[in-house]
This record gives sequence, C-alpha cells and structure tokens, in this order.
Amino acid sequence: MNYGEFVGDVQGRTRLRSADEAEAVVANVFRAIAEVLPHRNVEEMGGSLPAELMVYLRGAHEEPDPYFDEHLFLGWVVSTIDATGSRDKTAGGLDLYAHYSGDEAAYRCESVFAALKPLIKDGHRQLILSALPEGIAELFARA
Repeated sequence: MNYGEFVGDVQGRTRLRSADEAEAVVANVFRAIAEVLPHRNVEEMGGSLPAELMVYLRGAHEEPDPYFDEHLFLGWVVSTIDATGSRDKTAGGLDLYAHYSGDEAAYRCESVFAALKPLIKDGHRQLILSALPEGIAELFARA
C-alpha cells in the first residue's frame, strides 16, 4: 500500500471530507506514536510502511517520553478537529464542541490504527501496543 492509499483508507474510515484532513490526522497520530516508541525500534518497521509515514516515526527519541500519556496523545489528534462554536447557555456554559472532540479524537486514532495494523508484522504490532499509553493501547487493540 502506498501513502495515498493509506490516507485514502483513513479518510474512508473517518468519513472526513478531504484527503488533507485525513493526512493531518495520520501525521498527528504517527507523531504521537513517535513520542512513545523507542527510536531503536523505528527502523525495523521501515520495510512495512510507506516512506512518508516513516518520516513521522523517525522523530522518535532515543528513549520514549515517560510523561506522554493518553491525554497528550489525544491532544495531538484533537488539534485536527474543528472544535469552535458558542457555549450552550442552558447547560451551565458547557462547550459542547470541545466536550465531544475527545471522543472524535479517539475515533480518529482508532481509524488510523485500523489502517496501520494490516501493514505491519505481529511483532511490530506488539511493540507498538506495549509502547502506547494505557487508554490508547486499548484503542489500538480494538482497531
């Protein structure tokens, strides 16, 4: 599968309107993976993934960031969601757009993971699964 097909797969799964939106989601999920995946393991996946995806993973640190948790991971993906709007005055000022953006970010992560998993070997799946923060690992396992 080439990069365009991968982005198209993610776009189809997430029902995003444009390939640019899907590409932003893919980039941010892969950048977040790079925060938790040890650099020594990145090159092992090189033959399985399109070169454009490897660019994001090659930003991995020698050792993963121990403080990069589920909220930070999803925060990278939330940045791809248009969460602007006015507050709901009847619910005490709850910002409904921001409230639901976490669920949408989790859905988008899971969609990228579902597109990624068939491309990589079982050993690489286990490696990524073990590196991900707990809540994100659940999304990866479910994808």
